[in-house]
Amino acid sequence: MKQLLLFIIAGTLFFGCKSSSKQLEKGDYDAAMETSAKKIKKDPGKFEEVDIFNNAYRMAYLKDNTEVNRLKGTGDPANWAQIYTIYVRMNRRQDLAKSLPPVGIVYEEQNFIPEIENARNKAAEYAYAKGVELLGKNLKLAARDAYSRFVEAKSYITYFKDVDEKIAEARFKGTTNVFFTIEDKSQTVAPKALIDELKAINVDELDQEWISYDNYIDSTRTYHYSIILVMNQIAVSPEEVKETVAQESKEIPDGFSYALDANGNVKKDSLGNDIKIPKFKTIHCAIKRVQQRKSARISGNINYYDNVANKLMKAEPITSDAFFENFYANANGDINALSPASLKELQSEPVPFPPSPDLIIQAGNVLKGMTKDIIVKNKSYLK
Repeated sequence: MKQLLLFIIAGTLFFGCKSSSKQLEKGDYDAAMETSAKKIKKDPGKFEEVDIFNNAYRMAYLKDNTEVNRLKGTGDPANWAQIYTIYVRMNRRQDLAKSLPPVGIVYEEQNFIPEIENARNKAAEYAYAKGVELLGKNLKLAARDAYSRFVEAKSYITYFKDVDEKIAEARFKGTTNVFFTIEDKSQTVAPKALIDELKAINVDELDQEWISYDNYIDSTRTYHYSIILVMNQIAVSPEEVKETVAQESKEIPDGFSYALDANGNVKKDSLGNDIKIPKFKTIHCAIKRVQQRKSARISGNINYYDNVANKLMKAEPITSDAFFENFYANANGDINALSPASLKELQSEPVPFPPSPDLIIQAGNVLKGMTKDIIVKNKSYLK
């Protein structure tokens, strides 16, 4: 058992040592340095790890220094973001080397801070300038790209110029504004509570990154699209009562008679008792089942308008229903003839029909949920 444990420990140390060298062979220099640094800090006597760290550092430095000189040589200001990233990486790598024990770590110390700050400023300036250029096109999609550029500039320097104002401007110009409203074109006067309920649809929940919904007019905004819920019909059915009658019957015991022999005498059993013959009778009961029904329906369309092109893009039908239904029963006859299920029905009672406005409002609640679902489903129409 001890030999097995020693074998496992030795194997773990072997493969752990091998991992940094494998990373170096694959050209994953930073990973190799991180792995070696952990082992050197844990055991400064691991000189094979020192060699791996030094080789990885040297190769990484040569690679990054060559790349940064190439990028500078192109003269393309778009490269400053990448140059900044490389210098930050080189500085972080040097800080790692400084943090290690003095066990033969070899590197040429440099002050990368001026280069980092220069690249940071020029990357911020370039991102900002591209944002201004894109914003000047006065196009919605270009404004969204400009927003990303200004956010990038801010990531380099938090308070760069008027970047916060530019971000807000790009957000404003890049946002698609949608106005949602309701039109009642039915022949029935809709209850005020219904209109209030539908207007209370929380369209803010529908907002996406670049799409904003309002159910009120904000005079500071241009509405690119309108979504109009048009109620063409509001109908309430008559109060309906349906009755059905069913007969149920059952045989029940009804006393007894004596068994007689040929001479008319009562027969006896083996114990000398009179032999009795059970008698039965059939009882009947009529059960009347009553169904109360009433319903309301709201139907119409959800119309999508492109306000810029002044055209109807889509008209989607929508219908919502609300139902009132109640069942009760009463009996005429001997209720002992009824089945358990029928007896249970007798426990129900008639209830008053709901007022028509209440049913319409219930249908409106259903319509509200359906409307939000349709808007979500059709979000691809809004650009």
